[in-house]
Amino acid sequence: MIHILTIHYKDKWVDIPKKQLEKFVDEDYKVYTRLGENYDKHKDKFDGALDGAGHWTESMKLLLDFIHKNAKSDDKVLLLDSDAFPIKPISSFLNEKLKDYPFVSCQEPEHEIDNTRKIPHPMFMLFEAKHILEGDLENYLNRIIDDGTGTWWGGVISWLHRNGYEYYPIERSNKINLHPLYFGVYGDIIYHHWAGSRKMITRPDRRRATKSGEDIDTIAEENHKISESVFEQIESQIDTFMDYLMGNYEGEYE
Repeated sequence: MIHILTIHYKDKWVDIPKKQLEKFVDEDYKVYTRLGENYDKHKDKFDGALDGAGHWTESMKLLLDFIHKNAKSDDKVLLLDSDAFPIKPISSFLNEKLKDYPFVSCQEPEHEIDNTRKIPHPMFMLFEAKHILEGDLENYLNRIIDDGTGTWWGGVISWLHRNGYEYYPIERSNKINLHPLYFGVYGDIIYHHWAGSRKMITRPDRRRATKSGEDIDTIAEENHKISESVFEQIESQIDTFMDYLMGNYEGEYE
């Protein structure tokens, strides 16, 4: 069994990841969420739902209670961003990686202040439930722990180091990059839209503004226009669009 925890500050991305999980997770799973808007509209789409909004760590503190109530030690826990989802079957791949690594995570150096730094990112983090039920990983997920580099999930990195664990990194694999960070494919199995519920300004945009002198709000508006176009493609022809990002689409694409 895999228990998936996700946080929807807005409800724009509720349905697409749900359909993708149904399509590409070929083992028993449950999805628990915290809904920041339209709770009554969406709550029954999940195996467990909480009403409200707050920082990721605050929401995770509440969601982890579902693990205590429903998981067994040898079950798996997946922390998944609201705008992230599988694009190919993932169960066999993940189960194989967990045989050799205690922790599996996407990584995205472009998101970091130092874009050569490679660390796990909470868009996608997988581990066995025993680390919550029998270990102390929960204490590193339920509060902000800055590792000194502006990384609020620094607790995860501390937990890995403290236990002498290595994690398996799922790295960006786009052949077509519409943006240095946004609209990312990882390991050809996971898509992450990035900033799906907030203003689209991140570190690559700030680096661009500093270098070019462009107005950061103008860059954000440009990003939002691209994002809306991408969202339309995901809604209408998700498989074709993912093939496009992975460089596998042979036809003409607009």
